[in-house]
Amino acid sequence: MEEKRVCQGYAVIDCLRVGEVEIVLAHNPKAVSPYVTWKAYAHSGFQDFNFGNYFSNKQAARADMIARAREAARDLPPGHRDKEKSSRHRKKSDWER
Repeated sequence: MEEKRVCQGYAVIDCLRVGEVEIVLAHNPKAVSPYVTWKAYAHSGFQDFNFGNYFSNKQAARADMIARAREAARDLPPGHRDKEKSSRHRKKSDWER
């Protein structure tokens, strides 16, 4: 069973990993802005979350997660396997974990 990740009361509910960056979508039903997307990095074991974007609804947060993953993929070197994934959104099971 995968360990549940929680940061500042927000539980991670989805994530997209692109190279050495992971974009997470997290939810805290008690927060004023209950959804957030954060970046996490391989050097921290994908456990430290930074650069949050906060949202009032899940749909907007998910769109931001996808846009941030595509942005991270654009920064990858040519030919990197995750660069191909950015051209279209795939179900989370298709992305590297």
